[in-house]
Formats: sequence, C-alpha cells, structure tokens
Amino acid sequence: MKLHFEGHLDGVLDFSFSKVCLGDGGYYLASVAQDGRGFVRRGDTGEMCCNLVGHEGPVRAVSMGAKGTIVATGGDDGTARIWSVATGAELTMFRQDQKVSSVALDTRSEWMLTSSQERDSEVCLYDVTRGEQDKPLLCLYQKQGRAVRNVIFCRGDRSFLSSSYDRHIEMWDILSGQRSHMISLPHHAKSMELCADGKTVTIAYGESIVLFDADTLNIIDHLKPPFKVTGASLHPQQQRFVCTSSYNEIYGCCSYIREFVKLHEAPELMGKPINCIKYSPDGEVYASSWTNGQIILWRDYSDRKNRLMPC
Repeated sequence: MKLHFEGHLDGVLDFSFSKVCLGDGGYYLASVAQDGRGFVRRGDTGEMCCNLVGHEGPVRAVSMGAKGTIVATGGDDGTARIWSVATGAELTMFRQDQKVSSVALDTRSEWMLTSSQERDSEVCLYDVTRGEQDKPLLCLYQKQGRAVRNVIFCRGDRSFLSSSYDRHIEMWDILSGQRSHMISLPHHAKSMELCADGKTVTIAYGESIVLFDADTLNIIDHLKPPFKVTGASLHPQQQRFVCTSSYNEIYGCCSYIREFVKLHEAPELMGKPINCIKYSPDGEVYASSWTNGQIILWRDYSDRKNRLMPC
C-alpha cells in the first residue's frame, strides 16, 4: 500500500516527522521543496494543516518540533524561520550570511541548530523562545573549505553531530563549544539520523550503513549492501531499516537476516531520484521524497507476505 502526498511543484528537498503527538495517535509531517513552498500535513492521513509561505527561493531544510507545535525551516534566502503549526504563521526569522541547508530543533523545541553547505560554513545555535536575534547564542565552529551537510542534536541535547563533505562526523559539546570526538569515513555521509531511542545514530555512505551509539560512540552494526546507498532510516524498534540506492530503488533489511530485499523501484518515477527516506514515529510507514515534488508513504514491509517476517 502506498499513499501519495502532492502539492509541491518541484523536488522535495527535505521532510520531517513530529513524534506521535495527537490524541488519536496521529503525528505531523512537514516538507519543503525547490519551489520555495513548505507544507505541514497530518502524516498518517495526508490531511493538509498549513502552508509555510515566506521564503524566497528554494527551501532546503525542515525540522518538526517533537510535540508538533512549531516547525523550523531554512532556505537559500539565508534565513531560518520558525512557524506555528496551528496557524502557519511565521513566528521568528533568523538572518544569516549563507544559505541555510540544514536545521534541527532540540527535543523541547527551544533551541535550533543551523548549518550551510557553502564553503567555510558555520554551525549556529539559536534560542527560538527569545524571538529574533542579531547574533546566535553560539557560533560553534567554522568548517574551512568543506561544507556541512547535516546537523542533529544528541546526548539529551547536550551535544550535536555534524556531517561534512570532508568525510568527517564530528561531535560538539554545546556548553563548552568544543569538539569532543571525530569519526573519519571513506566517503561523506549521504544521510545521518538519530533514532527514536535518542541514542542510536544511522549513517549512510558509499556502500555502507553504520549504526553507532551516540553516548559511547561504540559501533552497533556495520552493514554493506551490494549497491551505493543514498539514504537510510532505522525503524523505531530498531529491528530493521529501509534504505535507498543510487538506482532509485528502496530496499529493506532485517537485523536478524541481514539480507537486502528490494521493496520498491517505482518505474513511473524512473529518472526522478529519491531525495530522502524516513520512518514515521510509530513505525507503521516510511516516507520517501522525490525530485518530481511527490512524497510517497509506504506501509512497512514486515507483514506475512514478506520474507522478512521474522523481524
């Protein structure tokens, strides 16, 4: 079963789920695209909640607040913005000198990280409860020469991880502003995600998917699919994950069987690459976004008809 979400006129560059936060067990899904638009929907039904209108040019990053009250976006106009999910109104805008290509809200929706894929980029931390600010709380570092691809909070919001095109994953302590750890990869990370447990980090790069514990930095698992991976998402219960290939295919893998099974290849979307893939907070579905402006929700594959049923 699949459910198509339409509305974007160009490639969906990022999307983000809230936690399960509605009384009926529902949750929100926010998406942003090359067309400059942002939408917030109910992630379980597709019902439109609000439009996010205000960015000039492509919007590259989005982060839903865990409780579904606010959403953060970042775009090529050099702004990061905070929006009300209830009304779609812009609450706060933060101007920067560079395009904003990644944003992340902490678990309390009080702090926001921003980063840029431009050279000599900075990672900035803002207090979104204080309204517009000329300067961030912290400008934690400058990545000389190589752009920052992604940032996520970890360790109970005391630290954050950044992935860069220089093939490094770096952990930074927010209180001191100092780098505490660095992981070197053979290729730059295509995706980096914190699992629902708040500890397990999933990184996809080259022909590898690595899971590690953000608290200890111990490697939990390292899988090597027979294809180049462009993104991966771990199920909230951590029994399986889905990933995308450079050939525009979606694969599933169970941690017990460790066999990659092709789930979807969407021939009607051939030539329109997949930009993102992520599990919903309840693990019932996973979503993929495409360069033609579509978001597709797929029912999770651990059913009786699938040979990965032992998961």
